[in-house]
Amino acid sequence: MEIEKVNELNFKKGSFKYRKAVHYTLVVSVIVFQILLLVIVYNEIFNEPKLEEIEAEMHISEQAKHFSDLTKNDYITAQYNLQYYMQTKDEKYLVKYNEALDSLNKNIKNLVHTADKSSTFSMYLNKDKGLQTSVNDINKKIDSLRKVEIKPSVQTNEGLFKINAIKYDDVIDSLNVETSVSVDSVQKKGLFSRLGSAISGKVDVQKEKSKVVLTVRQGKNVSSGSIEEQIQNLFKTTNDYYQKEFLNYKKKLATVKNNSKNQDTNFFNVNSELLSYSNMLLTKYNDILVSFTNDARKKFQDQYQQNKQIRNYAVIGLIGLIVLISILLAFLTRLAFMYESNLVKAQKKIQQNLNFKNRIVGMISHEIRSPLNIISIYTRGISKQVTDEDVQDSLKSIQFTTQSLSLLANQILEFSKNENKKLTLNKSTFNLKTELDEILKALTQFVENNENKLIVENHVKNDVMITSDIVKIHQLFYNIVGNANKFTRKGVIHAWVGIEKSKNNTHTLKVTIKDNGAGISEEDLKHIFNSYQQGKAAADVKDLGAGLGLNLCKEIVELFNGKINVKSKQNVETEVTFYIVL
Repeated sequence: MEIEKVNELNFKKGSFKYRKAVHYTLVVSVIVFQILLLVIVYNEIFNEPKLEEIEAEMHISEQAKHFSDLTKNDYITAQYNLQYYMQTKDEKYLVKYNEALDSLNKNIKNLVHTADKSSTFSMYLNKDKGLQTSVNDINKKIDSLRKVEIKPSVQTNEGLFKINAIKYDDVIDSLNVETSVSVDSVQKKGLFSRLGSAISGKVDVQKEKSKVVLTVRQGKNVSSGSIEEQIQNLFKTTNDYYQKEFLNYKKKLATVKNNSKNQDTNFFNVNSELLSYSNMLLTKYNDILVSFTNDARKKFQDQYQQNKQIRNYAVIGLIGLIVLISILLAFLTRLAFMYESNLVKAQKKIQQNLNFKNRIVGMISHEIRSPLNIISIYTRGISKQVTDEDVQDSLKSIQFTTQSLSLLANQILEFSKNENKKLTLNKSTFNLKTELDEILKALTQFVENNENKLIVENHVKNDVMITSDIVKIHQLFYNIVGNANKFTRKGVIHAWVGIEKSKNNTHTLKVTIKDNGAGISEEDLKHIFNSYQQGKAAADVKDLGAGLGLNLCKEIVELFNGKINVKSKQNVETEVTFYIVL
């Protein structure tokens, strides 16, 4: 027994001493736990999308880098084919150059379009105000180059290099031929000379000579001579003519080559300028792209580290809080088991006390009936011997009160036997007016003892017979008039009683108890029917009671299927009205 007392004492001094701190720590831990969960949710909902946005920008930078590399390759290819074309004049290099230039234009546009997908990248580009203008300029230059179709080739003119044929009229205006014949004479021979020639076969022939003279006229120039001489002269004239024509041809060819060279030079310069402009633009884009990519990576790394730190710290905090909450819950569990042990002991003690209380209440309720019966017998005996009407009325009031107390004692005895029994009406048949008069007459003496005056108005007819619970009606009047008497000093209590309406063998009794006592505040009126409710004015009242009166009255009125309400003005008056169906 002593060990139990020591344990109980240690329990009270030790565990209960820190109970408040433990509970508040647990509440704070749960709140912090929720805050950490909110931080994690915030991190996942708001910070992770930021990381995704930065990752999307990095993807855009990778696309831009891809188009930038393609543009750089197109620039190198175009430059290479332009140089080879200028060296070899091979048309295939010109075709490849034009294809590379078209691809360069296309990839620059793709690069710009990709940059427009990212507001941040666009912001970087807008820092260089001339960059957008440069993009538009290079697009215009490439488009204009495609439109004009600059093609460096020698523009041959068939008439420019045509050699004019020599005209006969330019060489000979007229041609005259003069022919003359001359005969050679043969020497006369003798006989023997002729015989010798005959034998040897020699024949002397007479030769004729023909002479042809050509006279050629060309304008004023006239030349005569043999055919050979004139043919030589014609060939010489023809040769001089064509020498002159070929000399003109060389001069024209030199002029055309010079023009072609100038055109090639212009073409090379224009395209070189275009490629240089493209290279300058590409360099700017690459510089901005590198800056944008580095910044995006840095932002991504910073945001990633921030999210990671928030997540790590939140998880560590959650683990710590879970450990702390587990410790606190273990402590509270131990405390709860201690509570339970003590509650079991307290319950046993309470049960013992309740049994003792029921026993005492039962004994009092049972034993009080005998004195009450004796008082009732003596009262009836005295009333037969006394003829004074005032004494007779007092004796009747005593007898009535004694009977009410006897009935109430019987009800208390029943409740002490069965606490779970609900409050019910114990009905009996009686004359309503007579009983109400007896109740109010008994209460008149009670009120006058407190230097108050009870004014009664009983408007119930004499012939109204009722079957109901007279004891509970008595309780209603006793509690309500008793309350008015407690809170009124040298004042007036007015009791009005009457039948409100009658229907289907029932009467609705209306009772109004009004006093000019201390009154009730508005705040107390809100809780007037609560159990153990005592208002501010209760401090000035002796023998106040437990504050169960009006709560009990409300239960009794509801048993009669009625209603009750209270109106009051502090320091002015209080009015209680209830209706019961009889």
